[in-house]
Amino acid sequence: MLKITYCMRRLPSLSREEFQTYYRRKHTRVLSQEDAAKLKMRRYVQLHALDEDACDALDMNRGGEPSFDAVAEIWLDDHEVWEQDWNSEEGHAVLRQLMDDEKNFIDWSRSVMTCSRELVMVDGPSTPGRG
Repeated sequence: MLKITYCMRRLPSLSREEFQTYYRRKHTRVLSQEDAAKLKMRRYVQLHALDEDACDALDMNRGGEPSFDAVAEIWLDDHEVWEQDWNSEEGHAVLRQLMDDEKNFIDWSRSVMTCSRELVMVDGPSTPGRG
């Protein structure tokens, strides 16, 4: 399993709520189903950060960077899907549509992405059953 993760911060002109609403309602409609299918995503998940006060409380003065406004997780079956479908001319055309829309809400100068392979450390309930 190959995972592409985008950790995104909003443009300074947007509130967190405006950013998340745009991301959830408009960005997900940029591609047609046909275009989205060309990328052969196994799964696409949006993680929306809680309000800033809740995130600050969870930070507990660790001193790190401010939290991201949202995280996208995209799952691909393997590196071959990325190589053949995402890194193809057709894949680049589809991705350009998304990148053009990202200019409306994502501040990429303060955001990051990573591509990684999954290593499962815990699978299943993390708390043993009580009997």
